[in-house]
Amino acid sequence: MKRIKELLVVATLSALLIACATAAAVPRSEPPAVPSSSSQGPPRSITVVGMGKVSVVPDVARVNAGAEAEAATVFEAKAEVDRRMVAVMAALNGIGIDDNDIQSSYFSIHYEREPMHLMPEDPPRESQSGYRVSSLLCLTVRDLERAGDVLDAVVEAGANHVHGVTFTASDESRWHGKAREKAMADAEARAGELARLAGVELGAVQTVSEVIGPWPMPTTMIREPGMGGAFAPGELELSTQVQVAYAIQ
Repeated sequence: MKRIKELLVVATLSALLIACATAAAVPRSEPPAVPSSSSQGPPRSITVVGMGKVSVVPDVARVNAGAEAEAATVFEAKAEVDRRMVAVMAALNGIGIDDNDIQSSYFSIHYEREPMHLMPEDPPRESQSGYRVSSLLCLTVRDLERAGDVLDAVVEAGANHVHGVTFTASDESRWHGKAREKAMADAEARAGELARLAGVELGAVQTVSEVIGPWPMPTTMIREPGMGGAFAPGELELSTQVQVAYAIQ
């Protein structure tokens, strides 16, 4: 009986040794290596700014004209401005300017005090003060050949405050679109040249953004009252810029 127990103990120890040896021989699977964030650089790309310009012949004029008056009281100054503006409106209706093309663009009441520059030896005097009232209309003239006649008509009617004439195009948004097309083509050409110089192949567009900024102001011309002849509208130059990022293949 004792002999049988010894054999069982030996068999059990042998089984345990074999199991341990087998476990040690089987290689353990390692988790997949995850690249650290420090080893991942920014995506390779080429970023350029493209520019596009178009020249447009304007076909619309905007005349800014009105009246201005000064008086000791605000009521007197405003009454004089109102009288002149009523006459100006009547003149515009008389030459066929549509009411939709007449818009009030500015009105102000300003208290003015004349500065006093007295020398010590000068006798004391009261400063002169008063009120200045101004009113302006923005007139849209859709026939450029009539722009001069419109301005002459309002001046003859009593307008004494003329802020000049600006020119624009009735379909300006369409020309802005053409400027964007040229800007995108310019960006692609610039990016292609940089890729060639760098010895890489240009990939697809990644991002596009328009550089927001003021459009060039239309041509402005101030015309003195009584000047005959037509205005010279010239040309408008519309421009835009786009920033485009291309991938590098």
